[in-house]
Amino acid sequence: MSALAKIQIERLVFGLAMLGVLASGTWWWRQQPKLRALRHQQAPVSLSGENYLAAKFRPLDGASAAWASPAAQSHGPGWVYEVFTPPVIYYHAAARSFAVTPPSTSVEGGGVFGLELLDVKWELYRLQLLGYVGEQGDYLAAFVSSRVPQTLLARTGKRFADLGLVLKEFTVRKVKVGDDPAFPAYDIAAVAILQDEATGEVVSLDDRVRKYTNTPLAVLRLDAKSQPREAREGDVFHDKTATLRIERIQLDPPEVVVARLGAGLTEPEIRVLRPVGGDGVARDATPVEKRFRQRAGIDVATVKEDRR
Repeated sequence: MSALAKIQIERLVFGLAMLGVLASGTWWWRQQPKLRALRHQQAPVSLSGENYLAAKFRPLDGASAAWASPAAQSHGPGWVYEVFTPPVIYYHAAARSFAVTPPSTSVEGGGVFGLELLDVKWELYRLQLLGYVGEQGDYLAAFVSSRVPQTLLARTGKRFADLGLVLKEFTVRKVKVGDDPAFPAYDIAAVAILQDEATGEVVSLDDRVRKYTNTPLAVLRLDAKSQPREAREGDVFHDKTATLRIERIQLDPPEVVVARLGAGLTEPEIRVLRPVGGDGVARDATPVEKRFRQRAGIDVATVKEDRR
């Protein structure tokens, strides 16, 4: 393209641009009267509906609400937690435990609060394997329980409804006893595998030893004329003037922490009981019996098999 043609094209483009600017300016100028009229024009406002009425608020009830007094916790009547004020907790060195009473605990070897500690021990499991009857392949496991007066015979799959247990497996096998490899000794052991229906826990019972739980028991006597009774932690006793609560049971050394709350007492008294022998000296707990003294014989004719 020659230089002359380029100059002509540039002049044409410039002329069109100037023409566009002139047209825009002319349109803007012609619209100014209309814009001034709109600025000063008052638009009519029309409202519909009912007139606004302010809502009336109900006066507040002047009666003040009172919070209920905090309830005592399961650990004792003194363990009361308010919203922002927990109880003052003390440590009792003699009882080796925490409490909400000042540490004025005393250790007693005789009767305290009308209670006498005879022994502390582990609680027996609610079902014990006594032995078995029958031949190989057709064994009947024999059980005893403090909750059932008669001996219970059962096969695998048996459900003890009153005890909440199911017999999952029962075997009789030869087990090695002793650690002397030169003279090995063997024993016949019956083993029952039970399942707790409530917790799903699986428990193994051996007819050679008693099965214990992890719950400590205290054997107490309220007075010289009463029969001994077993108590667990948290159990409560009532007499004519006060309420006694078993706070803690310990096996080694054997002792029981007892709290007494009576009329006129704002805080419970704490005492530590220890079993006492005939010589008046605190004695050790009775050793836990690990075996039956003799294998009890079972008269099949006198035992009714529970076939429920």
